[in-house]
Amino acid sequence: MSLMNVFKPKGTACSAADTERLAYARPRYQIAENDDSHFVDVDLPGVGKKDVSVTLHDGVLELVGERKWDAPKGWKALGGSDERFAYRLRLMVGDRVNESDISAQTSNGVLRLALPKEEEKKPRKIEIN
Repeated sequence: MSLMNVFKPKGTACSAADTERLAYARPRYQIAENDDSHFVDVDLPGVGKKDVSVTLHDGVLELVGERKWDAPKGWKALGGSDERFAYRLRLMVGDRVNESDISAQTSNGVLRLALPKEEEKKPRKIEIN
């Protein structure tokens, strides 16, 4: 089984905190695996741990992270640019991931998701009496 990108982000998003519209950006990510797990490393510069949500529903892993930036007092952005936007990434993970053991950790702007593989179901021999 492999992980693959299945959705492209839309142009704007509604912030969970308010009704202000934010632009989405697809973060850079890298997928690796070993015998036991798949690993997804997602670059989320400027996003705090509390501003990221990761959900898994019907085999689709969705990550949304809002990058917030408050301008210093008296500072005005040139050209009206706003430094607030949201990252969104959707990946199809299929049904061979052990959903109850998925873990996530963040360090230095990189979120690492570990998706343990389910053990393959082996045929069972049935004794005949």
